[in-house]
Amino acid sequence: MRQTEQSARRFHVLADPIRLQIALLLREGEMCVGDLVNELDINQPKVSYHLKRMYEEGLLERRTEYTWSFYSLSTDLRTWVNEELDLLLENSSLAKARGL
Repeated sequence: MRQTEQSARRFHVLADPIRLQIALLLREGEMCVGDLVNELDINQPKVSYHLKRMYEEGLLERRTEYTWSFYSLSTDLRTWVNEELDLLLENSSLAKARGL
């Protein structure tokens, strides 16, 4: 997959209002799915779907304890966005230098 496509997919994770709310809530620290359901006032399957998308893109870490799942940010949001942007720009510059 080209870097532009990968970056677009990763940035799309934060473009969704629910996922953005989750990221902002998790800035305060680890939360279980049930707490996120209560804070967001949406059903558990919808919260779990959004958490899965964020986890797959490397934005979240997951810890399980018995039947409970706890989520936290894998890095600071600003750092995550800046690193992804740097990677995109670096690959764009390399492609331009190669005449692609």
